[in-house]
Amino acid sequence: ISVQTLAEPATSPPLGFMAVTIENLPWTVKIYATYKTYIVLGDVFQAVYQSLRTNITRSELDSVSQAEQSRVSRAYMHRYRRQRSRRAYDAEKYGGIKHIDFLLGHSSFLGIS
Repeated sequence: ISVQTLAEPATSPPLGFMAVTIENLPWTVKIYATYKTYIVLGDVFQAVYQSLRTNITRSELDSVSQAEQSRVSRAYMHRYRRQRSRRAYDAEKYGGIKHIDFLLGHSSFLGIS
C-alpha cells in the first residue's frame, strides 16, 4: 500500500473518531485521527494492528464461554508454535494470549463497510 493511499480519508464524509467492530472480537477497536482532523487509512490499519497485538485481560477472557476460551487457547498455541526461530517462539509463547487469538486464525482483511 502506498504512502499516498495510507494518507487518504478512511470514510466519506471524513470522521475524527470511529469505533470498528471486528467479527469474532467481543469488543470494538477505537480509532482516532492522528495527524489530520480526520481518520486516514493508515490510522485504521495502525489501530487495528495495535489492538490485535494487545494482551487480553482476565475479564476479556471471562466474557466468553468455556468453549470459546478453549478455541482461543488453541489459536494462541498455534500462533506461537508456528514461529521458526526459538527467540520468536519464546517471545510469543511467554507474551501470552493476545486479542488476535480471538480471530481463531481468520486474519484476512476484506475492507471496511
